[in-house]
Amino acid sequence: MTTQSANLPTTQPANGQIGLLDRLERATRWRRNRLLEPVKWLAYETGQTRLVPPPDRLYIESTNICNLSCIMCPTGRKEQVRKKGYMDFELFKSIVDQMAPHVQATTLHIWGEPLLHPRLFDMIAYCHAKGLRSEISTNATLLDEKRSRTILDAGLGAIYLCLDGMRPETYEKIRVNADYEKTNANIRRFIEMKQAGGYGTPFVNLQIIEMERTMGEVDEFVKTWSLPGVDRINVKPFDSWGGQIEDINNLRADDGQPKIQRYACPNLWYHTHIYWDGRIAMCDRDFNLAYDLGNVRSEDGGVRVLENWNGPKMQGLRRLHVQSDLEQVSPCNTCTEWAWWKPSLFRSHGNYNAAKLGDQ
Repeated sequence: MTTQSANLPTTQPANGQIGLLDRLERATRWRRNRLLEPVKWLAYETGQTRLVPPPDRLYIESTNICNLSCIMCPTGRKEQVRKKGYMDFELFKSIVDQMAPHVQATTLHIWGEPLLHPRLFDMIAYCHAKGLRSEISTNATLLDEKRSRTILDAGLGAIYLCLDGMRPETYEKIRVNADYEKTNANIRRFIEMKQAGGYGTPFVNLQIIEMERTMGEVDEFVKTWSLPGVDRINVKPFDSWGGQIEDINNLRADDGQPKIQRYACPNLWYHTHIYWDGRIAMCDRDFNLAYDLGNVRSEDGGVRVLENWNGPKMQGLRRLHVQSDLEQVSPCNTCTEWAWWKPSLFRSHGNYNAAKLGDQ
């Protein structure tokens, strides 16, 4: 499929322009979700597979197309063989309309580079208008001045700027087809524009993946990027994407084996993942949809996210996890990332944010 160029819309600046009623609505929603956290935790802790409360986080794959060939990524290695495409904006709006009252945040990427989506900025602005915090993770190679300004104006809640390495020879062997100096400059310009413009958001995360090739540069990365305008530095644990690809497994800095007894994966109680064509994934490790959980599009043309969240297929998968009967369930049967986090009574986040924080 031919990659579309991003058509940058003329958006009305949203950042910082939130009215009193909007603030009250957001505060009410936040309190309601906080009050539900013990209920969600109890459903998970007791192995409840039916009538699970709505997810905390909504993952939406804006596109599964990428402009790089990163060595640690199934997309970059051409291991992801799903049809390529971009989420339809009307489908996106229907999903957000249904889920905005329930989830705490939405991530506008799963696979692919979100800046390639021709309506990403409209997606961000739509989430903002609905009172829903949106986030993206980007390789920042396409983060030119115009895109930076549009992102800042659209009201993005958080951005993860990924720079795996402190030197061109490290970075460019990991992020194949990227230019270190250009990406570095893009990131610095974005940070400067946010500060100069007085934007309150997005929350800026600088991220490096913890892998054998980057370990010698992690300390320097933390020191170098501990500067004004960077809100957090993530040294992200290596993700083997379910341990399905040996060449990716071999990039680890450690053996990756959890030192604790397996428990049911929290993803199935806390996060919902929707790919660009509406199909539902158990999580991002199922990058080729080996496990069928259906589609949010219903036969009558509607969108049914919550119905699928507590539908028979999702219930069945949760039950297999509770019973530790995963031998025939791919990629769960080879996954180690379930051990990244476990919910507690008042802490229900994890997964993508399960990163070590640099001292700043």
